[in-house]
Amino acid sequence: MTFMLDSKTWARAQFGDCDLGDKRRTKRLIKMAEQVANNPSASFSEQMETWGDLRAAYRLFDQGDVTFEAIPRPHWEQTR
Repeated sequence: MTFMLDSKTWARAQFGDCDLGDKRRTKRLIKMAEQVANNPSASFSEQMETWGDLRAAYRLFDQGDVTFEAIPRPHWEQTR
């Protein structure tokens, strides 16, 4: 049996519960994850759909609450 989700649903399921200090950051992370999932073999700059998306991604990663642990935590909890 194969179970597949579209990239938007997958991104929401994996990252929707991230606590990044602001709901807008979580929304941005979900959008980024969807874009990465749509083109996984491309470079990061090619994965982002627009120059604005790429700039927003780098701004997101520059925030103190956006850490290596904060991003995958919901996935880790689902895996447990």
